[in-house]
Amino acid sequence: MNDIMPARLREARIKAGYDSAADAARAFGWEIPAYRHHENGTRAFDVEAAKRYARAFRVNPGWLLALDRVEIAPAEASRERIVEVTGSVAAGVWRETTEWPQSDRFEIVVEPTPFPRARRFGLRVDGHSMDLIFAPGTLLDCLSIFDLGIEPANGDYVIVERHRADGMRELTVKEFQRDDDGRCWLIPRSTKPEFQAPIEVGKPDPDHDDDGFVQVIAFVIGSYQPHASRLLRMARTNGFE
Repeated sequence: MNDIMPARLREARIKAGYDSAADAARAFGWEIPAYRHHENGTRAFDVEAAKRYARAFRVNPGWLLALDRVEIAPAEASRERIVEVTGSVAAGVWRETTEWPQSDRFEIVVEPTPFPRARRFGLRVDGHSMDLIFAPGTLLDCLSIFDLGIEPANGDYVIVERHRADGMRELTVKEFQRDDDGRCWLIPRSTKPEFQAPIEVGKPDPDHDDDGFVQVIAFVIGSYQPHASRLLRMARTNGFE
């Protein structure tokens, strides 16, 4: 398409009766070097420039921008922006990891993923330990950390899994922080004092003597607040999208 736009600009100029790029630029008061770059394809021109050239040469700006050559993606490609909400994650307490039955799941439309090969899933927030950031009922758009090979950084919001010695797995959502000694912490962002104690990653929660270990399993890359969650679910369930 980059080749088409300068070729069409040159064609429009010639049909408008200007023998050279310099002649056209002088006639309309444009900078000659800039216009030459656009016509030669050494610099791309934007929508505003296309409108300016289209008025001068009496052509459609969409034609100059080669919009007629843009292919419409098949409907199935839009599935890349559909995330299934498969369960809930507790904020404030650990909760046993369970996925909802298929009948209770629903889909939401999200922003394009920055990492197409990473597993992506949705979770609903229950509880108050992150209510300064994620109110109860918020839907979280999550990317599996195991598919990325990227370490969490300070300020990332993460989904955390605790493996207990009895084999139970539990989830929560927290903010990640690494201190000056290299120790990693999960920080609640809560309005409630009972939920404000940090948890060290890789260490058992001190409230449970039989804990195994704690690890980050996913990044939170987007969220949908409760006031929109019901409408998003309705839209998907009733086929409004």
